[in-house]
Amino acid sequence: MKTDVKSRGFVLTEGLRAAVYREISTLVQGLGRPILSVSVRLFDVNSLRRGGLDKGCLVHVRLGDGISVVGSDVGADMYHCVSNVFGKVLRGAHARVARRRRVRPRLVPRTFAAAT
Repeated sequence: MKTDVKSRGFVLTEGLRAAVYREISTLVQGLGRPILSVSVRLFDVNSLRRGGLDKGCLVHVRLGDGISVVGSDVGADMYHCVSNVFGKVLRGAHARVARRRRVRPRLVPRTFAAAT
């Protein structure tokens, strides 16, 4: 599994990196499916000088069977955003897998009686 964690607008601390990898391991355990890659982007729109609801996290997960799930969250606390977005991605991945498992009814070709 390829993991890619990058930050924009601030320096990524070891504590935040550890929180992201903890959520990635929770995601792997929760899915129970092969994951090809996880891409995490952490951003702070207004930089560290100003506060507010401007810290965000974007996660893109590619599963082994071709399913791709993307989730994002923006808020005042980066740790809270990371936790929220991984919960969204886990729920989204379960929904996509369940949707794919549903079997569509097969269309049966109609047979017409021969005219006599």
